[in-house]
Amino acid sequence: MAFDYAEQDMPLTQHKMPEQIGEGWWQSIHLPLNMVIRRGMAHFRPEVSGKLLPVATIEEHFFEPVLCVQSTIKGRVVLLDHKLGNDFIFGHENCLFEHIDVRESLVRLDASDDIEMTTLVIGDSVLNQLLGTEYAQALLAALKVTSISSIAVNKVPHNINRLLHSCISDHLTGHIGKLHIQANVLDYLCALSQYFTGTIENQKPESDLQTRIHQMHDDLLQLEGKVPSLNELAVKYEIPGRKLKEGFTAIYGKSLFSYISELRLDEAHATLKESDIPMKTIAKNLGYSHVNHFITAFGKQFGYSPGSLRKKSKQNV
Repeated sequence: MAFDYAEQDMPLTQHKMPEQIGEGWWQSIHLPLNMVIRRGMAHFRPEVSGKLLPVATIEEHFFEPVLCVQSTIKGRVVLLDHKLGNDFIFGHENCLFEHIDVRESLVRLDASDDIEMTTLVIGDSVLNQLLGTEYAQALLAALKVTSISSIAVNKVPHNINRLLHSCISDHLTGHIGKLHIQANVLDYLCALSQYFTGTIENQKPESDLQTRIHQMHDDLLQLEGKVPSLNELAVKYEIPGRKLKEGFTAIYGKSLFSYISELRLDEAHATLKESDIPMKTIAKNLGYSHVNHFITAFGKQFGYSPGSLRKKSKQNV
């Protein structure tokens, strides 16, 4: 397929995978600052577990060179670039960065686990405008993709990857939804630039306290079930309770428990739309002692019940 990254949105579309392999979907959203963000999911049947499955041959032509970031929050992808003749493997710890004007590639998915992937496409002119030419070039150099038609796989901290994967909010639509995504993409670019180049003005070295809070944040994102109490977290990460509360709010803009609760409810929102997992199971995995507590929290965050969301999702299938 040919792709112009300024084209209109592509709504959530079922991926044409053979039924004996599994199922999946993908979507593409064009943002106000002339970027494109895509996301996709693939669920494999147990019979193909462990196999490397070719799922798409892609030909994309861009009207200017672009930086393309591909990141998985789950699973592993192998991209064969026909121009370079090399395989590039990336998963939840490593992201693929491409600086290209044309893509000719074969995408293969490791069926050992389901795949959840997010892709961000930014034209060089937009990157230069946002970061300034000097900083944009410094970022490309740090990512090892300065030349056109260059590809590199780089390790990116989980807290930065999470910014990219959480850009899209399923309960916000239209222009407001796009503005929300755009703001999150800009946060991601700032964090990515800061991590790889340290070019954020007036940047101060990260303190030991900040490092521990970042580690706690990443650990909590991987945790299922009940969130430990403040005292338990303070003991585990050797941070006084007051400093932990104040430090987390200073870094992430919200209290620790509000932040985790909102994030988990966003994940529950996506799970309810995309699966038939029982609501009691979802509530238990999120740490709610009773499903009614989950329903109440869900309603406060989104303005409607989880049951109504699932009913609407089934009607739209």
